[in-house]
Amino acid sequence: MNKSLFKNTIYKSILSFVNIVVPLLIGPYIVKLLDVELYGIYNTVFAEFQVFLVFASFGLYTYGVREISKIRNDKEKVSKLFSNLFAISIISNILVCIIYFIYAFFTSNGITLALYCVMMIQILGNVFYVEFVNEALENYKFITIKTVIVKILYLIAILLLIKKPDDIVIYAVIVSLVVFINNIISFIYAKKHIKFDLKKVELRKYIAPLTTILIISNIDLLYSQLDRVVLGKFAGGVAVSVYYIPYYIISTLAAIPYSIINVSIPRLSYIAANETKEGYEISLNKIISSLMFIIIPMCMGVFALANEVIYIYAGEKYMACVSVLMISCVVRILLSIESVLTNLVMYPNNQERKLLKFTLSCGILNLVLNLCLVYFKILSPFASMITTIIVEVILILLEYRYIRKKLNIKPKFISKQNLLYLGLSLLFIPIAFIIKKIDYGFYLNICIIITLCILLYVGVLYLIKDDNLKLIIEKIFGIFRRRKKNG
Repeated sequence: MNKSLFKNTIYKSILSFVNIVVPLLIGPYIVKLLDVELYGIYNTVFAEFQVFLVFASFGLYTYGVREISKIRNDKEKVSKLFSNLFAISIISNILVCIIYFIYAFFTSNGITLALYCVMMIQILGNVFYVEFVNEALENYKFITIKTVIVKILYLIAILLLIKKPDDIVIYAVIVSLVVFINNIISFIYAKKHIKFDLKKVELRKYIAPLTTILIISNIDLLYSQLDRVVLGKFAGGVAVSVYYIPYYIISTLAAIPYSIINVSIPRLSYIAANETKEGYEISLNKIISSLMFIIIPMCMGVFALANEVIYIYAGEKYMACVSVLMISCVVRILLSIESVLTNLVMYPNNQERKLLKFTLSCGILNLVLNLCLVYFKILSPFASMITTIIVEVILILLEYRYIRKKLNIKPKFISKQNLLYLGLSLLFIPIAFIIKKIDYGFYLNICIIITLCILLYVGVLYLIKDDNLKLIIEKIFGIFRRRKKNG
């Protein structure tokens, strides 16, 4: 375990920061420039495409990260598993690509068919999506550098080639090629460091666990993804955009706190398999506390400034997104809790079958609720988000009860520390309300609100010597001290 979890988190945070900055720089340009109807068609096609992509990926990423993490010190076993998973990736992606082409050909035409065909580039590129190897081996330095370079190329391509409201196909081509290039680079890097032999494949024994993980690791397919598909079919492409834009904004911002979960999956998988339950539980609750420390104030900050965020990001033509963004902030906190229970408790402790039952049951419930919205003619982006909240709460309660009763593991979401984070973050809302009432001007209001909220949150936590804030301060000053000493 010679790789520092803190350094991994830093690399992952840098990566997440880039994944935030680039979309937030280019997103407003794209959303404001492209025609509303065409962008709606793109989002509808993209929502359906992601369903196919899930089956093409076949749970390989999640399974690969967990299983390679357990055996990463045995190069021969890693090589054998990697070869088998890549062989499965070839088969699953080719099969899905054929089915996807048939579906696109018989259900669409014109610009929609063109977008479907462009998306096939991503399925072909998905054959080479082996980032699970680099994640499991904690090669976050490579992942970060590679992704930063690819993102910069993406940014340049968008600014140079997207000039008109009807450039939607060009936009789709750029997005798909960037995904393809990113995957190819990762594959080349992984292949250089791991022996690769397709002669030793034995695919049958992996099908059952991969099928299980395919379902339980793609919760988004049964929730927000399902919402978008239903909206596209029954409410139109613009409704998909009104749902997708807020969800995308808050998901993009959540990438940095989610790096805590992502870099912890290999480590907790290793601890669960090789160390004591007590050590595992201590590590788990530290991660939960660190996640809540960031995700709660971030979501409440966006909630308080929802109107301003949508105006800056998407412009006046998408102001209907404001209420959806506010409810998305609540959904994101719930998804964070569910993600911890799924990725850091159920997975490392080999509870896929039970999680499968929970996820399928709640996914079916979400489908039923969406169909009820259609039947009663009240389907809307906001209503779809409400159904997601209902189902997420039920799923969290089912998982939490099982974890406490059957696994005898006690994840601490409700603690004095986490309640303090929530209480301080809720104060952002009245602060924003008061400043907007006084009204110093649109942009000055934003600056004052953000400054006051940060001062309140950090100031109180500093005064009470909060562990998470203290750790961040110590690490930052430690880096500066080492740099000064070395140079």
